[in-house]
Amino acid sequence: MATINSYIKKDGTKAYLFQAYLGVDPITGKEKRTTRRNFTTRKEAQLALAKLVVETEKNGLYEKSTKVETFKALYDLWFEQHKKDIKPTTEQRIKIYFDNHILKKLGRMKLLKITPLYCQKLLNDWADSLATYKQMRIYVSMVFKYGILIGAIHDNPMERTIVPKRKNTTNKEESDSYYTKEELQEFFSCLEQLRDTRAYTFFRVLAFVGLRKGEAMALTWNDIDFDNNLMAINKTLAELKSGKPIIQDTKTESSNRVVQMDSKTCSILKEYKNHIIKEKFALGIRDENFNNNVVFSNSVFYRENQYLYKAYPNNVLERVKRHFPNMKIIKVHDFRKTNASLLFESGASIKDVSQRLGHKSTKITTDIYIKVTKAKQNETAEKFSEYMAF
Repeated sequence: MATINSYIKKDGTKAYLFQAYLGVDPITGKEKRTTRRNFTTRKEAQLALAKLVVETEKNGLYEKSTKVETFKALYDLWFEQHKKDIKPTTEQRIKIYFDNHILKKLGRMKLLKITPLYCQKLLNDWADSLATYKQMRIYVSMVFKYGILIGAIHDNPMERTIVPKRKNTTNKEESDSYYTKEELQEFFSCLEQLRDTRAYTFFRVLAFVGLRKGEAMALTWNDIDFDNNLMAINKTLAELKSGKPIIQDTKTESSNRVVQMDSKTCSILKEYKNHIIKEKFALGIRDENFNNNVVFSNSVFYRENQYLYKAYPNNVLERVKRHFPNMKIIKVHDFRKTNASLLFESGASIKDVSQRLGHKSTKITTDIYIKVTKAKQNETAEKFSEYMAF
């Protein structure tokens, strides 16, 4: 609906204006009305109104203001929608990417000023200094795609960039990123000497069942079937920036799995469970819902779950290094790689290892196999040579 009216300007001359209703803004949800003035004739006002209606029908309606003119404004709109479908920890990680890197370079820029060449330079700079540059490219592209979806822009400049290959700056040998069978035995010997039952059991689960750190920390006694030596992995412990621990779904759908444990690991877990029950009993604590408790907790003094703090396994490794300076120390996640490599060396197939570890695809497992099983591959070559014998 639109109206055209005449009015008298301050200088006494006659002019025309129109008032029009253009619809509901898809971004703000508010009705959009506009008034245009200073037309010398009614016909001129009619032509301007008709042109506005055609442009609105062609391009859609959105608020042409600072709210959607800058990358930061578009990011705010995108993130408000995107965070509805992601885990709190993923939301936290994305905010770190944008707050620490992306918005510093793109935040104040006008959307129409951001070109593919600028995005390429930005991407090249990130590739030189940040291991996460590919993920950041994906998120920036998602913001631009959302801008196209709501009609704020018509092009995605980040999509028209070439992903640079990052130079491998690390000199660390692959052999240092996991334990051999002998090294793993030595590590557990160190834990035995420290007489830390919780640490010994925790790292046994990492190294022999192949759990991620968060999966082990979220484990409850209900998840363990001692009769059949089975462990159900269906959740993970994460920590928000505030330090608050939260339980959420496993990393991927394939990470939700049931794993067969070896009898020795199952026995160690059973002994640890009895140890905890005895400690609670000695303190006068009787837990009727004990099986709902987490396996690895900060303290036995409480009935409610006291989740391990995020740095716990690293602190254990530091303590081992302090007491045993000659012991090689690997990263916490590398106990999972150790599990994979030793499974391969014992004869397990790539498919079996992939399912046990809950990998999204066997490609991830194959990459580990290629990197950490040179000894096994050499052994295979020798066996083949002996068999052929000519």
